[in-house]
This record gives sequence, C-alpha cells and structure tokens, in this order.
Amino acid sequence: MPEADGWEPLSEDVRRTLELLLAEEPDAGRHFGEQIPHTRMHASDCACPCVYLRVDTDTVPAVPMEKRMDVVAAASLTDADGGYDGEVNLFAIDGALADLQFCDWEGKGPGGRRLWEWLGHVHPL
Repeated sequence: MPEADGWEPLSEDVRRTLELLLAEEPDAGRHFGEQIPHTRMHASDCACPCVYLRVDTDTVPAVPMEKRMDVVAAASLTDADGGYDGEVNLFAIDGALADLQFCDWEGKGPGGRRLWEWLGHVHPL
C-alpha cells in the first residue's frame, strides 16, 4: 500500500526486473543488488512503466561511483515476437538505485507480459 507521499514497497514485477538487470553485473552491480530489499518505488508520470526508486542508505551502504549519476544496468526490450522494442536503463545517483526507465519505441508496453519478461539481452556496462 502506498504511503501518503506515494512511495511503496517494490512490486514483484519491478523487484524481479531489478534482479535480472543486476544479476550479471561486476562487483559494483552486486552491491547495487544488495540494495533491492531496501528499496521503495514511486510510479513516474511517464507513459512507459518507469519508476523512481529510493534506497534506505541508512540500512544498506551506497555504492562508490565515478559519476554522481550513471546508468548501472541496461537491457534491450523485446516485443512478443522477440523483435527489438526499445531499451531499459537502471540509473543510480550518489551510489543508490534511483530510476528504472523503459524507452519503448513502439509505445505498446510489455503487452500481457510482466516487465521482466519484456527484457531481452542484458548489456554489460
């Protein structure tokens, strides 16, 4: 249930998407993966299913980063027939997960599939 400020626990769909995006990342990615249980979400106003993320960095440490904000994981999106449909990027700010952005070129969304089923190839960063 969302709090008055709109932040709520991660949905199963978003949690699984984050886990898949961070599963093959090098050490820094594994540290970002440790933030998942301590992360809450807030839906964005975007037409795509983007969500803002907020990590409780009092409970789990921030990950050292070279830039203040950067993409820490990315993947292709695929349509129901396996064709290229766009990209998903996971951003971190100041070492904490901050934004899960879906860029859907066709504007159709994942259809009847869950978000994580929309993921194609995860790109190494």
